[in-house]
Amino acid sequence: MAEALAPHLFPGQLEAGSAGSSPAGAPHPLALAALQQHGIPHEHLTSKSISAIQHLPWDVIVTLCDAARAEPCPGLSIPGAITTHWGFPDPPAAKDPEGCFERVRGGIEQCLRIFMAQSDRPLVERANAAAAVAERFCLAENWA
Repeated sequence: MAEALAPHLFPGQLEAGSAGSSPAGAPHPLALAALQQHGIPHEHLTSKSISAIQHLPWDVIVTLCDAARAEPCPGLSIPGAITTHWGFPDPPAAKDPEGCFERVRGGIEQCLRIFMAQSDRPLVERANAAAAVAERFCLAENWA
């Protein structure tokens, strides 16, 4: 969802890619529905492995691993990139996957907005501020 949200919210200013350790072959239909509900273009999205994006020159790497499932976060090794973590839950595993996709979409949007609102600050501070928002957002949400 971040891959679609970033350029939609900040056209020409923020680019994002998305990949996973076990790509499903296609983006989850409920993720696409959550984006569509807000008029966010998503036709370009595909399900990709990390190796498909690892060669690109990223400035910041955000992992969205589901700590509740205790899966290891795949490591990306990109020289000079800042790494941060936004610990949102895995919506398909939630009791209400549709609602969870919507809430995670909202949480990612909040994090992106915080990241971009601090454009005068060093990149690492912006990444840390967005990660703190993700942590507070996840603590405040009732994911059940």
